[in-house]
Amino acid sequence: MSKLRFLVLLVAAVMCLVQPAQGQEPAKYTLKGDIGSVLKQFDEGSVIESVALRVYPKMQIISNGGSAISYYGVFDGVPKFAQLVVDLTVPGGSGSAQVPFVLEAGTLVFDGGIAPSGGKLNDALRALWKELVAMKEADIPEAVKKFVMKAENAPASVILLNVIASALDPQVTLSIIAQAPQQVRSHREVRPLIARLEAEAFRIRNMKSTDKGQKFKDFTVYYNGKEQNLSDYVGKGKYVLVDFWASWCGPCRAEIPNIINVYKKYAGADFDVVGVAINDKPQNTVAAIESMGMTYPQIIGAGPEIGAIYGINSIPHVLLFAPDGTILKRGMLGEELVNTVEEYIK
Repeated sequence: MSKLRFLVLLVAAVMCLVQPAQGQEPAKYTLKGDIGSVLKQFDEGSVIESVALRVYPKMQIISNGGSAISYYGVFDGVPKFAQLVVDLTVPGGSGSAQVPFVLEAGTLVFDGGIAPSGGKLNDALRALWKELVAMKEADIPEAVKKFVMKAENAPASVILLNVIASALDPQVTLSIIAQAPQQVRSHREVRPLIARLEAEAFRIRNMKSTDKGQKFKDFTVYYNGKEQNLSDYVGKGKYVLVDFWASWCGPCRAEIPNIINVYKKYAGADFDVVGVAINDKPQNTVAAIESMGMTYPQIIGAGPEIGAIYGINSIPHVLLFAPDGTILKRGMLGEELVNTVEEYIK
């Protein structure tokens, strides 16, 4: 449940829902409260420069600075998704955040929650979120599904699905979306969510299929007209440490001296190290190899699809393969990496 509580601070999903008004009477609304919670997403010293109300496709400035909100307006009376688009000055540059809510009649008070208080749908979403935070993890999907299945909840459901997706198994969220009303399934912000969830589900499947005890999956990368295969090194009778890295990755560069030391100590008939430069410009990879003294073999020019084969979503990511190509361990760094290599080499 810790992930779910943490998401309370991250209700900045990019969404909007518009429906045509059929003889609907104009309705009044008031936006008020404080949106200072968005500053938690940025470094200390960040300042809100302006706030705009976006009801797709229209956007208008409603505040020229500060976190306090006070705005009055009239709309067609049909509840719809809207956003407060917050532009900021942050240390070293600029930033932007979006605060989603359901635009509906009444006074909507922003206080950092998943939605402002006030209005039937906003209050329903807030009440559900409070229940979800206190709920057993196994019960959450059914509660989310029950809310999303109601067509009248559509604007709020789009918010909920985008926020809750990070706390649920992607296949679970995809299943809920597949059964949702059409105005939710086809919504402009649910479509990219589906793509992200499908990609994450693919990554998780690949991570499971390349976990400890599984055989290695081969791949081929072409660089300077030459074919580079993982199988050129793995499964050839040696223990092989494979480091997925990039020259632009600070944590990767911090770990490389440790990998170099392991290579110098153990490289030989029984052990080797291979670097796989992923999502990196080849010229930058080569420069980093030379400047950091990485004398072990490298596969250069790998794209994101190569990392996906092993379910990798962040680097550095290091795997140790047995002489027959079986995966012995993955995700090691620092002292754990050294100890693991020593354990198997001995």
